[in-house]
Amino acid sequence: MKNNLIKLLTIDKEIRIYIVDATSILDNSTLKSIKTEFIKKLYTKLFANCCLLGGFLTENDQRLSISIRFKEPGCSVHCDIEGNGNINYMFSQQLVSFAGDFTNLVGDGATLSITRGSWLGGMFTGTVEVCYDSVDLFFSHFYSKSEQTETVFKTWRNNGILRGCMIQPLPFTDDVNMKRVMESVNSNEMYISSAEWSDIPKFVFPYARIIEQYTLKSECNCSKEMFFGMMMAVNIEDIKQAIQMNKEEELVCGICGKKYRFNRNDLETIVKIKER
Repeated sequence: MKNNLIKLLTIDKEIRIYIVDATSILDNSTLKSIKTEFIKKLYTKLFANCCLLGGFLTENDQRLSISIRFKEPGCSVHCDIEGNGNINYMFSQQLVSFAGDFTNLVGDGATLSITRGSWLGGMFTGTVEVCYDSVDLFFSHFYSKSEQTETVFKTWRNNGILRGCMIQPLPFTDDVNMKRVMESVNSNEMYISSAEWSDIPKFVFPYARIIEQYTLKSECNCSKEMFFGMMMAVNIEDIKQAIQMNKEEELVCGICGKKYRFNRNDLETIVKIKER
């Protein structure tokens, strides 16, 4: 399998750039089973952004979990990325069948949580409110608020090709240099989203060099235990609320489509573990 996530660093060593081609991974997902165009677009945009975050993992024992809880009850997204590049991505059944629009999903009560680390080194979670009607801005807002780091996310789907770009300036970056990189990306959006993948670094980013290349994949080895681990990244208050309402949580594997239910006892066990 070809490398589909590339990390670049500008020659002045001021700005990190990540580009991803998530097309082949998406082909193995349950996207085809989604009926509405709005949810299909939401699915692909979120997936591309999650894939970009895989570039932050540098060791096999590291992992990163992304959890989005929308305002509409039961509508959630969970993604888990392992250091070896394996990615698992799930939409809740309620979100798959959702018939509203962005205004029903974002705003008061909607959250994005990202957990990053390793089992030995510890896991660290940041959570921010989801208040934008742009998926790319979900993640830019997270890093601005939770990490105090300006980070720009841009994703495109063009003729079945799904790609994304993440731009993150390092401390003390010259604003002029950041502006130049953004102008470069904005003026080459069509090329980035449709050109030969191997040509993009040299033609769009001649002012940067490749630091690392990764291979993201979606080999389905799902189990309830794996999903249990992903539920650990969910905001504890959201889980407590579900317990109070005597609601079950249902997650659908984004690769094979298998459904996993978490009843009240499961949720209470998760809360006990998180409160230790």
